Amino acid sequence: MAKNSSLVSKGHISGAGLWKTFLASILVLACGLTVLLLATAQGNAFTTETLRRTEVAGTPSLVPELSVYDAEGNQNTLLQVLADGDKVWIVDFVYTRCQTICTALGSVFQQLQEQIRLRGLDDKVGLLSVSFDPAHDTSDALRIYRDRLRMDPAIWRVVSLSSPLDRRQLLDAFGIIVIPAPLGEFEHNAALHLVSGAGLLFRIVDYDDATRALDTALATAP
Repeated sequence: MAKNSSLVSKGHISGAGLWKTFLASILVLACGLTVLLLATAQGNAFTTETLRRTEVAGTPSLVPELSVYDAEGNQNTLLQVLADGDKVWIVDFVYTRCQTICTALGSVFQQLQEQIRLRGLDDKVGLLSVSFDPAHDTSDALRIYRDRLRMDPAIWRVVSLSSPLDRRQLLDAFGIIVIPAPLGEFEHNAALHLVSGAGLLFRIVDYDDATRALDTALATAP
């Protein structure tokens, strides 16, 4: 009997140990899931860009008041440009020497410009291309870029930063990542950024989803 009691006792201790280990594992797993959910906006974001889009959709952010110039050399702040015409703007980020993603963005904006013109929406939606390469994108470079893409100034404008020192603030505000590439070029992500006339960035859409960008802009236009 003593021997059997000892076995029962050992079995009880062993079972209790396994149970404690199981509970500890569950606790670690729960903590890990909590950290993951917090880090990915409740599981809705698994990349930096997706997280940025989720944040903007939930809490629109004010565009920084940075100095810019246009193809004619006129100086304004970015907020002043956006306030012109009381419309919603679809904004992209380019540099005029780009032969890769900027070419695709230019084609998308040409299509959007045509849709805006045909549907008579120029009083509701505008297009704005912002260069993040002020060292090269002078007013002359912007003018050549504008003419090459056949921008209608009533619909589509292009500006560049007045100071290279403002580039980091601009890119961070819109979630743009720019990496230097060979021959003085850049690699960068691309999207369509919807900004209100009051300068609030409220939505970021894939650059190849122009229809959604235009529909969203119209739904929120004054």
